[in-house]
Amino acid sequence: MPDIGNYTETTTLVLGEAGKYFALLLFSVLAIRLWRRWTRSPVTNKFNNLLLAGAVTFAAVAIGYFSMCQSLGKLYSYYGMSAFRANRLPQAFTLFETSSKYWKSADALGQRGVCLLLSGNPDRGLQLIEEAKTLRKGRNVPFEEFYEGLYFFTRGQQSNSVPLLEAASADGTYRWSVVKLFAVMELDENRAADAAELVKPFMQAEVTESDQAYIIASLKLAEGKKAEAQVILNKFPLQDLSPMWKSRFEKLQAKINN
Repeated sequence: MPDIGNYTETTTLVLGEAGKYFALLLFSVLAIRLWRRWTRSPVTNKFNNLLLAGAVTFAAVAIGYFSMCQSLGKLYSYYGMSAFRANRLPQAFTLFETSSKYWKSADALGQRGVCLLLSGNPDRGLQLIEEAKTLRKGRNVPFEEFYEGLYFFTRGQQSNSVPLLEAASADGTYRWSVVKLFAVMELDENRAADAAELVKPFMQAEVTESDQAYIIASLKLAEGKKAEAQVILNKFPLQDLSPMWKSRFEKLQAKINN
């Protein structure tokens, strides 16, 4: 199925870039025409034509400079997100940092903040995310909300985590991930029925992720289906799991063995 959100974002980006460079082309053509008119203008008009040609040329140079800086910033940000999605956080942070050098945007600040948050430097990470929010006049974006919420979730700070995750879930990109995290919270409170209700629409989906496996195996165990729960856990060796999920899998395995 086509990713409509990604298609819309890409289309908007392409149209925006095209608009900038079309404006640059117009100003460049106008500047060339004005310089040609200046060379042919009578002495009485030469100075005025010189000022006009110089002003338009300056505008063209300014548009070109800022357009190039902004385009390079977006390009490095794009590659940074690609590295981030591939779990290459150091490379992603470097690319986001380079993006900021070309164009200091709120998104680039927030992206760097998320990388630091997930790399063990939460204080600086949260600071950059807050700076990005300030640049947007108090508004966050789903990318920052989700990973800040995930950070607080891993620290057991549900009061801070839940509002951020709820806000991020408005974006379809993060909705399923947020549902899974809320289901895990319910399981942590021994509310298996509530967790089952949350993931009910996805119960027949193939289990491909560790958090999903933990939820489904926990629900199977709650139903007394230890063998089915064990089959699901066996798909995800402990050595391949992050510390957070490894500890949860170990606890679940201990319940199955009892």
